[in-house]
Amino acid sequence: MKRASFLSGLLFLACTVLSAAPAPTDPASDLFKERPEVEGEKITIQQAIDIALKDSYQIINATKTMQIYEQQLKEANASFYPTLSLDGSYSRALKKGRMPIGEQLIEMGQNNTFTASAGLNYVLWSGGQVRNNSKLAQVNAQTGLYQLKQMQSSVTRQVVTFCYDIIYASALIRVQEEYLDIAKQHLAETKARYREGLSSNLDVLNQQVQVENIEPQVMQAKKNFELGNLYLRQILNRDPEDPIYLTWTPADLRVPPTPPLDDLYALAVKYRPELIISKLAVDAAHYNIRIAKSGHSPILSLNADYSYNAYTENGFPRHSNQYYWASTAGITLSIPLFEGFKITSQVTQRELAYEQAVAAYQNQLKNVRIEVKEAWLNLEEAKSRIEATRGVVQQARENLNAQMLRYRNGLSSRLELNDATANVNESDLQYVQAVYDAVIALSDLKYAVGAEVYLYEEKDN
Repeated sequence: MKRASFLSGLLFLACTVLSAAPAPTDPASDLFKERPEVEGEKITIQQAIDIALKDSYQIINATKTMQIYEQQLKEANASFYPTLSLDGSYSRALKKGRMPIGEQLIEMGQNNTFTASAGLNYVLWSGGQVRNNSKLAQVNAQTGLYQLKQMQSSVTRQVVTFCYDIIYASALIRVQEEYLDIAKQHLAETKARYREGLSSNLDVLNQQVQVENIEPQVMQAKKNFELGNLYLRQILNRDPEDPIYLTWTPADLRVPPTPPLDDLYALAVKYRPELIISKLAVDAAHYNIRIAKSGHSPILSLNADYSYNAYTENGFPRHSNQYYWASTAGITLSIPLFEGFKITSQVTQRELAYEQAVAAYQNQLKNVRIEVKEAWLNLEEAKSRIEATRGVVQQARENLNAQMLRYRNGLSSRLELNDATANVNESDLQYVQAVYDAVIALSDLKYAVGAEVYLYEEKDN
């Protein structure tokens, strides 16, 4: 229930159907259609994210780091249990020792010595050192987990950016191809008017130059589209020649309403991995102070030993007079009295480190709030441009159709027609740029509040 209520507050981050897409008859809606000539394995944005989160080296490395921290936690918790040891030895006297008795040196001992012992040691009290070491290890394990989440969020953001770069390049191809197609139509009409004596040779030449100036823009846009797919294959750990391409729908370009800024700040404090890691660093510094202070406390431990001892002149011990068993048990108390102020210095160092960690957290909190507001402002501004430019796209086309009719009837000049054509191209470019800026700002906002990590976790569960 808790996750469901949270996700309902994050619908804007999931890019669902909260805002209507442009109507199918809207020319602006056609600018972001897929390239029809692209063939190969097609994947969605979500599929690209899934592949990257599985195969990315950064994710694998962060996972191993988290596992190391988990093993360190097990190592720290081992101090709560007693330690048991088993020792054994055998020694052969190559030359026996001698002891003077009267005027003679008498050989002492036996040729063979056998010993074996089982020992137990258990720390009963250490001033909280064992407990705080365990808590510090728990903090480190949590840090490893959120470092993994941070890397997942970073990789997701990279993949999303590459995907929208591809969509943006595809739209630019469509815009420039349309611009080139209109320019070629104008060239054909200008040539026809020239043959009829209604236009000059200079008009034909100028229109030919315009066509030739547009063609490099089309080639540039196509190159950027291929580069976008190349970079996507790279982050997915695929071969550069692997025929894998991105597919998308209008839903991938919908930009839903934005929640209030205060709500976004609250989400960032709760879910942004970098902020949580910084807060965990404060906790770790706190436990380090306690561990250092425990150096002033006595250590009380329980120890016990059970041993076997045997001596023979030859061979293994077989008779009871050749071996014996012994056992001991006791309590050891160690009290530090004076160590040259070493412990005091260690405590002071760790208190200063704690103050540093608190200051770093406060600075990180401020920076995260700045990131959230920056992304929020960019998103709001881009959404406003989308609404402002969407209508201009339609108006520019209507104006171009009117100018074409006037030009054919001799009521307007070629320059006026070219201006109308340029206006169509400019309005298309502004609209495409506004949509691209909006989806990138939305991705930045999701990253800033840590929502991508949570949504990925929710999807897996």
